[in-house]
Amino acid sequence: MLMEHGYIKVSDILHKATVSQCFDFLLGDLSNANVSNVKLCFALASAPEMNTHILSQLQVVRRIGNLLEFVAAKDMDDFLEPTLEFCRAFIIRGTGSNRSGVALSENPALLVDSAFSMSIAVDQQTCVTDICDFGGNMGTFLELVGNSDPQISNLASDCVVLLSKAAPREATVGLLTNLPKLSTAMDLLKHESSLRLIRLLYGLAFSCRQYLAQGMILSISVSALMRVEALVSVFKGSNDSLLADAASYLSAELQRLPRCG
Repeated sequence: MLMEHGYIKVSDILHKATVSQCFDFLLGDLSNANVSNVKLCFALASAPEMNTHILSQLQVVRRIGNLLEFVAAKDMDDFLEPTLEFCRAFIIRGTGSNRSGVALSENPALLVDSAFSMSIAVDQQTCVTDICDFGGNMGTFLELVGNSDPQISNLASDCVVLLSKAAPREATVGLLTNLPKLSTAMDLLKHESSLRLIRLLYGLAFSCRQYLAQGMILSISVSALMRVEALVSVFKGSNDSLLADAASYLSAELQRLPRCG
């Protein structure tokens, strides 16, 4: 509240002990949390002057994920947007660069651009080291992509594509084991803003590449995969060239996945 009215600046509370206290609400009963708690932590996580190393030392990503799961399950609509903004701010920190995060948000095709990936190789010294814990929340991100509120949907889809960069292995597991939720989100978005849909397509394409490149073994639902392929086939014929390109790229990657029944 004090920050919202300009009485306190982020720079006034950047000491590790003070920052840690601001995040203490995540340790207790989440039903006692309030929106001001979440907005304060979002302001800290997104502040340029905040040292990422301090945020990394807190080791709170799993608890932030728990908060997201809690507010989504309880349909706490007033919490959803600030909580997703909170998650997104941490995930951007996980990419090691705010500039690369903004670029990926606006142009998700960069996720599968090898030159771009090499130019922003994640430095573990300058990012949040426990960001991989968000991989366990991929299912919730995908559910929220299908939210009727465009802003909620936009933030959730952004989290999906950014997490693919920040924690490739964990994001891959999260996407490929949640294909039914992914296909549902894609179906809901087929008549909506293409950017959110394009993020999902490139996120999945990236995951397919990671799956094969890393020699991963996962139980992938063939029926869900076929549903995704059917939707992608439709998107390939879109009049939106960016969506059609994303669908064509994903289609080729899906064909490379093993089918184990």
